[in-house]
Amino acid sequence: MRFPDALLDDIRRSSDLVDVVGAAVKLRRRGKNFIGLCPFHQEKTPSFNVNPEMQIYKCFGCGKGGNVFQFVMETERVSFVEAVRSLAERAGIKIPEEGKDDKSQEETDRLLNALRFAGRLFYDNLSKTDEGPVALEYFKGRGFTDDTIRTFGLGYSMNSWDALLNHGRTEGIKEEDLLAAGLMRKRDDGSLYDYFRGRAMFPIFSAAGRVVAFGARKIRDDDPIQGKYINSPETPVYSKSRVLFGLSHAKDAIRQEDAALLVEGYADMISLFQAGIQNVVASSGTALTEDQLSLLGRYSKNLILVYDGDSAGSRATIRGIDLALEKDMDVRIVALPQGEDPDSFVRSQGANVFRERLAQAVSFIEFKASEYRNLGLFETPEGKTKAVRAIVQSIARIGDELKRSFFIKDVAERYGLYESVLWKELENWGKKGRGPLSFDRRPATDTAVSSSEQPLPVPPAREIPSAERAVLKLFLELHREAIEYLMANLHEDDVTDPRVNAIIQRVLHDVEQAGTFDVATAMQSMDDMELRSVMMDTVMSRYELSKSWDSMEKEIERENPMKVAHDAVSALRRSSLKRAIDQNQLAMKSAAKDGKETGEYLRAHQELTRRLKELG
Repeated sequence: MRFPDALLDDIRRSSDLVDVVGAAVKLRRRGKNFIGLCPFHQEKTPSFNVNPEMQIYKCFGCGKGGNVFQFVMETERVSFVEAVRSLAERAGIKIPEEGKDDKSQEETDRLLNALRFAGRLFYDNLSKTDEGPVALEYFKGRGFTDDTIRTFGLGYSMNSWDALLNHGRTEGIKEEDLLAAGLMRKRDDGSLYDYFRGRAMFPIFSAAGRVVAFGARKIRDDDPIQGKYINSPETPVYSKSRVLFGLSHAKDAIRQEDAALLVEGYADMISLFQAGIQNVVASSGTALTEDQLSLLGRYSKNLILVYDGDSAGSRATIRGIDLALEKDMDVRIVALPQGEDPDSFVRSQGANVFRERLAQAVSFIEFKASEYRNLGLFETPEGKTKAVRAIVQSIARIGDELKRSFFIKDVAERYGLYESVLWKELENWGKKGRGPLSFDRRPATDTAVSSSEQPLPVPPAREIPSAERAVLKLFLELHREAIEYLMANLHEDDVTDPRVNAIIQRVLHDVEQAGTFDVATAMQSMDDMELRSVMMDTVMSRYELSKSWDSMEKEIERENPMKVAHDAVSALRRSSLKRAIDQNQLAMKSAAKDGKETGEYLRAHQELTRRLKELG
């Protein structure tokens, strides 16, 4: 199946490579890139690099590299078509069936556009309307700064039945799209009215950063709706069980901290984020779902639940512990003092005291035992049996046998029981079919998919002169000032490698046609595997080279683009002059051998030597 280039570009741009790779490889940031252990070969020292800016990866150990499509093809052993479909589904992009005119993607785009429009309008309402200060005062009362309000796009819905509807008409947003996006409601007579009225607005973003829904907080005494919060209904672009509030803002911090902190409410998440504790997301008062945990698992397998004993929502979240264990996540719990939630605690006690609480997070065993003790279960043998059995049933959810063994040992020592008794209980639980696992959890064998579109092995590239590689990298990274300098100061024959020239011509062509150049897009459309390999090796190289390029291949840390350009021009001009001197010497020897006049060659040699000396 042939996919349109525009569709492939949309899927690739909607598929954050760090997210996709992070689901299979534990990544950590180093400089502007992420590194990890290569999934394609065994290694102890990380040599696998992901460039989030260019959306490409490269392993300096085995040499494999590519864009997000290549990664899915390689790791999941699927064809290009299957990789495209998998990433499209993950990104929420509909792929038309062959031979059919599928309008669903067009509908998705319209709904997202309507939601984006609403988000901008709600934000503008804060400062550009007479009613806005009411919501602004509420946000300020929660301690939110102007930067925080802007970062999270907080806003206000006018206390009107048709303010959004009328603005939508002015902006050309179709009424049916506003209705389908959950922004409108329909009366019995068929007329529409604004769903959100007179409320403080919290945009809900997808992991990719698109507005997909809203939460609306009551701030007016005359608000006829009883609920403190109302939320967008389920729509074609929003399913509350598959979204976590704040994830688009927190995902980088979650990766960096290698832990996700889960709280209940919008204000809890925002207050912690503002206080500098940014690896935090909110469940919005719902019980954890498999989809939400799978989403979090892309960024970290360590989950910290903040437990507010006064909140029914937090208690629902705690019930997700077993589900998290099934997802192979390490779960810890932080209990806050009675009457406190994360928002109030961090505002009254400060970020440092909250971090101290995080450092005291307990395992799910300790937490559950504490809860059962508070319920009085440990006061009788029957109660102890019930409590320990419930803890063992949670351990049964864990797929890692070694980890299960350590937890069983912990429970045995804690309650003075034989490990064999606990193992018997655990096995009985599994045999009843009530646990989610069988105890023989061998990893499935990968099955290769035969396809003409499987990734082909990339042949090793011939070595490119260091200075030419540096020039090529400046073009690929589109350092425009440096490129202008190179174009003005390099001669046509200064760059000798035809692959470098071919790729530079591609960059210049794309810039002329589209005004920009994108490495991942160019690689996707490039049939020449060797050129793709050269491009990949160049943009993912860890170092740039110094002025001594022409005398030794010593790598040093990357320098300023203009300095690199100046040094590269000097190095290439020296190389050109040396080649000219060598060619002139050969011609002079040939002329002398034939008895011809050599004065012209001597003068040329002197001139070339002088110019080389001037270059220094």
